[in-house]
Amino acid sequence: MTQTTLTRVTPEAKRLLDDEAFLRGEEGREFLKDEELERYTQSTEYTADLNVLEDRLKAVMDEYGEYKGGMDAEAAVAVHEEIDLSRSAASDSGIWNDLAMRHYPWFVRHRWSYESETGMKKKFWTYGAALDSASSTFERLWWIAEMTHEDGGYENTRRVFQNRRFCFRVFDIQLGRYKPAALACLDVLYDDNEESFAVNDVIDETVQRLRRAGSTIPLEGRTRSELVDIVQSIRDDVESDRS
Repeated sequence: MTQTTLTRVTPEAKRLLDDEAFLRGEEGREFLKDEELERYTQSTEYTADLNVLEDRLKAVMDEYGEYKGGMDAEAAVAVHEEIDLSRSAASDSGIWNDLAMRHYPWFVRHRWSYESETGMKKKFWTYGAALDSASSTFERLWWIAEMTHEDGGYENTRRVFQNRRFCFRVFDIQLGRYKPAALACLDVLYDDNEESFAVNDVIDETVQRLRRAGSTIPLEGRTRSELVDIVQSIRDDVESDRS
């Protein structure tokens, strides 16, 4: 096991992404040069075995073709297991931007097709909060795994990635940063017997109503069991209104 000190890039490093050839991974620009990154690089107190993570990410790429969303679950598990950080440390987007830009740009390009310069930059760089649709590839994967794994297991993580709508609705808002609430939504909106999620309209309306409820009745501080009761009641109302 070879531990590597994790580094972070400063906000000014964002200018390095004004390079379409790098974003596309064109020949000779698959990686940024060390001297390009050096002035924007800061060391951290954290370490990880980046070689093991590289092997695991390459195995994910071997299993899934380009741009296939199915790879997200296994990549999230790999990133979360190999980058062992506290939530406080993981809130530093500079670490995740560094992983995408310096170490694994090839994985970012395998996961995401180049649609536009602006869109591709967002896959390398977190422009929003630590966990939302504008967070960079590895940051988003790590945080969704963090909010869903239990007792060292990742069944929930693999489950949520089965449904992109659920991921967007739950993890792209503040609600998804409170683990009991995220898990309560999963408990209610995923049917264990059917092994499937509720239809998208039910997911949308249930989460929307839960957000409105949270603006008047704080959800943080409530237990998962209490939140399950709240979410179930909301889902029942949503389905009753649809019938």
